[in-house]
Amino acid sequence: MDPARLISAGEVEVDGFPVSNPEARVPAEASVRLRRPAGLRGAAKLRAALATFRVEIAGRAALDVGAAAGGFTRVLLDAGARRVYAVDAGHGQLLGSLRQDPRVVNLESTNVAVLDRRLIPEPIEVVTVDVSYLSLSSAVGQLGGILLAEGAELIGLVKPMFELRLATAPLDDASLDAALDVAVRGITARGWTLVATAVSPVTGARGARELLVHARWPTTAPA
Repeated sequence: MDPARLISAGEVEVDGFPVSNPEARVPAEASVRLRRPAGLRGAAKLRAALATFRVEIAGRAALDVGAAAGGFTRVLLDAGARRVYAVDAGHGQLLGSLRQDPRVVNLESTNVAVLDRRLIPEPIEVVTVDVSYLSLSSAVGQLGGILLAEGAELIGLVKPMFELRLATAPLDDASLDAALDVAVRGITARGWTLVATAVSPVTGARGARELLVHARWPTTAPA
């Protein structure tokens, strides 16, 4: 990609701030660099999950809850997703290259609780969840407004700190087991069937241990 397109995509920083105008005046002493590839840690987590759980993405419509910079979204596109709805309560985090990708529907500044068939007008076949300050069980519980395809698959990241509502991330096995139990009970209570769980091979911030959950929506929706 040429420099002008990189700048237009918002992937160039001047003194630590992204710029999007290729004709912007920049002081000679300013620090100019490409944006850090944010979301790489998240991307590695999802790649590991897809490999471990053997979930097929190609040709499917996906919902990425907690998209942030787009680590999960990038992995879904690379795996052949037909469309990805990138949802995040924050603003301005999604990488410019993903904003410009016609397969991505950018739903920034959008809380998962307000998602409905107006915002997501087609059946979703894959749901990925990587959220902070909200538990996985709570996030999944707020998906009632969207249409899930029969047999849709869920890949969720369990962060014990948020699942157990703790002030710091626990490191002991008992807390991880308790967090996984809370997440699984919350997910299955919403009609999903647990398929498998795994320990994430990639840790979270400051070495926080995390887990991965794979669940499936029934082929016939529960009454």
